[in-house]
Amino acid sequence: MTRCLPLLLLVFIPPVFLMASDGTRDGKSLIEGAEARANIFGLPSFQMAASVRIDNKGSALEGSYLLLWNGPEQWREEIRFPGYSEVQVGGKGIVFIQRTTDFIPLAIYQLHSALGYGSGILPPGSFSHLIRGPDETVKKIHSRKINAVKADCVEVAGPENHTREICVDIATGALVRQNPFVDGEVTPVSTKLFPHFLSYMEEGKSIAEVHITDLRATEPLPSASFDPPRGAVSKPGCMNPNPPRLVRKVQPRYPEPERQSHLEGTVAIDTTIGKDGNTHNLRVVSGTTSGFNNASLEATRLWHYEPATCDGVAIDLETILTVNYHLQ
Repeated sequence: MTRCLPLLLLVFIPPVFLMASDGTRDGKSLIEGAEARANIFGLPSFQMAASVRIDNKGSALEGSYLLLWNGPEQWREEIRFPGYSEVQVGGKGIVFIQRTTDFIPLAIYQLHSALGYGSGILPPGSFSHLIRGPDETVKKIHSRKINAVKADCVEVAGPENHTREICVDIATGALVRQNPFVDGEVTPVSTKLFPHFLSYMEEGKSIAEVHITDLRATEPLPSASFDPPRGAVSKPGCMNPNPPRLVRKVQPRYPEPERQSHLEGTVAIDTTIGKDGNTHNLRVVSGTTSGFNNASLEATRLWHYEPATCDGVAIDLETILTVNYHLQ
């Protein structure tokens, strides 16, 4: 027995040493595996149906959601609520849009954010933004809990040493979104993993929820399913475009009357970030006082971006910008 013990020690020590000394490689593998499993758009064809709920001035409004996918050149997305409908059909670098309003309502933007994908820009933390960029490098990995989920979180660093985390559920290997998102019921879909409950939170309150009732891989769906609706407006675009990057941000002035009255608030502005990188067609869709609203419009009109792209081609992208006012 005394001769076997040193041999056993030699067998078990080297793997532990390799794991501790090669965290960068482990982090890369962890991220790459989670990204591959999360990308349901890597499936040739699938369909998704869900019941959805948004906050409508303090009251819950129930609706429905449908997504049909035959690949990046043939997809259809429908959102329907009492008094509002939105249909988007994508194909070959073009998106056809028909909706009840001529702007994006804030609650609908928040619903798209909860879904974690789409043809527009989503807040950081959406599934399409979690993916590690080509200019980001893996730094270190640590474990912690996120919304009661045990996760391994990999720190990645981008240009100008900006760092962020990409977290993976230890139990399932699925990507884990952080605040303001809370997801659950991760379920296999063919070779992928996707939550069947998704939500967008503000101040501890659920603002938008998605309860997926059907998500399955399919045979190629009928081409007629992807006919654009009558009267739809077309524009260059795609599903999950490479988002614009803010390169110049002008801070809004704090209106003096609001400062003296100790008022705070948030203003949401519908705008199009153009191929020229400038903001166009700005409109307040959720405001507070006229002072806050006007100061927000003045500032965001001067913001400048690297434009969004689809397959390397710059596009105009409609989105919501938010401006927060808080007294120190």
